[in-house]
Amino acid sequence: MASPVPGTPGTKITDQLAKLAPDEPYYTFEVFPPKTDIGTSNLVDRISRMNAALSPNWVHVTWGAGGSTQERSLDLVAATKAMGVEVCLHLTATNMEEQVLESSLEQRAKELGVVNLLALRGDPPRGEEYWTATNDQFHHATDLIKYIRLKYGDYFCIGVAGYPEGHADSEDKTQDIEYLYQKQEAGADFVVTQLFYDVEVFMTWYRACRARGITIPILPGIMPIQNYQSFRRMTNLCKSHIPAQIISELEAIQTDDAAVKDYGVNLAVKMMSSLMSQGVRGYHLCTLNLEKSVTRVLHGLEWVQKPVSGPSTPILPKMVESLRSTGKVPGQGAPGSGATVTPAGSLGRNDSPTSWDEFPNGRFGDARSPAYGEMDGYGVGLKLPPAEALKQWGYPTTLADISTLFSSYLNGTLPSIPWSEEALRPETTTISRSLVRLNDERHWWTVGSQPAVDGAPSAHPIHGFGPKGGFVYQKAFVEFFLGEEEMEVFERRAREDEEQRKASGEGDEGVVKFFAGNRRGDKRTNMGKGDVNAVTWGVFPGKEIVTTTLIEEMSFKAWKEEAFSIWQEWSYLYPAGSPSRKFIQNLADTRWLVSVCHHDFKNEEALWTWLLEQPVVEKK
Repeated sequence: MASPVPGTPGTKITDQLAKLAPDEPYYTFEVFPPKTDIGTSNLVDRISRMNAALSPNWVHVTWGAGGSTQERSLDLVAATKAMGVEVCLHLTATNMEEQVLESSLEQRAKELGVVNLLALRGDPPRGEEYWTATNDQFHHATDLIKYIRLKYGDYFCIGVAGYPEGHADSEDKTQDIEYLYQKQEAGADFVVTQLFYDVEVFMTWYRACRARGITIPILPGIMPIQNYQSFRRMTNLCKSHIPAQIISELEAIQTDDAAVKDYGVNLAVKMMSSLMSQGVRGYHLCTLNLEKSVTRVLHGLEWVQKPVSGPSTPILPKMVESLRSTGKVPGQGAPGSGATVTPAGSLGRNDSPTSWDEFPNGRFGDARSPAYGEMDGYGVGLKLPPAEALKQWGYPTTLADISTLFSSYLNGTLPSIPWSEEALRPETTTISRSLVRLNDERHWWTVGSQPAVDGAPSAHPIHGFGPKGGFVYQKAFVEFFLGEEEMEVFERRAREDEEQRKASGEGDEGVVKFFAGNRRGDKRTNMGKGDVNAVTWGVFPGKEIVTTTLIEEMSFKAWKEEAFSIWQEWSYLYPAGSPSRKFIQNLADTRWLVSVCHHDFKNEEALWTWLLEQPVVEKK
């Protein structure tokens, strides 16, 4: 397909659908803007491959809460449009200034040839809007639809969200159908639903929508399960109902990542087959910026031609060439057909174009992966409603208040902290005693960590990842906030450790490696430019060593920016000028975030001993 001329209007979704045969299935892919530039570059490559192999009717690009990913979203739209792929751009109404909306539509969307939009209410970024509304014009998706229709007429094709299980904030679920009808009357052209896993619940809602007079196309949102933890997190945030059988079957395999992916593919195939048999033709596939599961789903449905197996040279993700070996490897065979898909069975090469980042998903993964970061695409932010957040976190005004909050979370008596709305994972509980000491004795507030692991089975219920039959290794690391003077002592000790090892002939590098940064953008490290610290890897029969977690400057920088923005969002829970707001903002301005790893993974206590041996610096 030839690349479109910039500014030339694309094809409206309604026009695409009008050309399809009555019984022809169609599907779309949803992607979100990655957190790193190299992740974006690799996602563009991925979209190009998926478009060539799978031919989606169009691609959705998400828009972070309150426009928080605006620039990255628009850049991703531009790159996707440039390869001839039709795009539907998401827009959120909440906290949207009219001039920002007009600029996004007039100066960017129209310039890029975007004619398809998904109008969403969205969640506001935490900020001054808790106390003074920034704009009274756009509170709901309907407001956004009316404005676009008034300003641009029929230039844009507008989609809206539907909620088969009712909106999470709605007390009257039946009223949600009436709201959807109002969106249609305001000018909506199609509906994309929130993810769900109960087909009967969806079909009941679908029929009720049709009975009410909602006649526009409705595309069910399908998210193949990628891993157990991300699945539970996403469904909890969406308040999705999960049938008991699915929960039971997933819990039985939750420690086998490959089995979970296989299950997710088979479940998606089963759901879509059932929906298709009941007259549903269009599907919205949430890729989570990964390609393998979606590809296998479409192969399983036999909606796309399966590739012929044979030797191939992998297309490496950007920067992989400098970090991992290259070479020719056997191509992967096509998965099984019908409702049952052949198990993945292996991780494949870590530099395979479809598989290199399949298992390290989320925060502790590879910053080069398009899926790096929280796997929802809606940007950083507090996940609790303000009232619930205040109930849990109170009104801190002292260092001890903050330490008590963190330690309570680590001890399991507090369900969340601003940096994590989930309960503590089992792996973290194995080192929680050391983490509590860092918080209580030093006021070093820990926001990420993992224990040292020396050859645990890959199916281990706590430390395992990937398919069964392998072994997992980890270096201990921890990320925490500390003061300026403490940072100086920390850096000096790491330097002295390295000098001592060199002098004794033990090695040319120290065993303690770190990255550190503050809100101002200052940074410190004892890693060389371009150095990468592999902290989690697996060994599997007949496979190369698979490295799932890398710590390097790019990933640390992305996380550091999020970590400090959470301080700011937390402070906005409190009125301007209040003691708690001023105290939290001062902490954000004066603390450093440090990510430190200890090389000796055979000594489970090495990192914690080294940290707690640091001389105490009196807090200011």
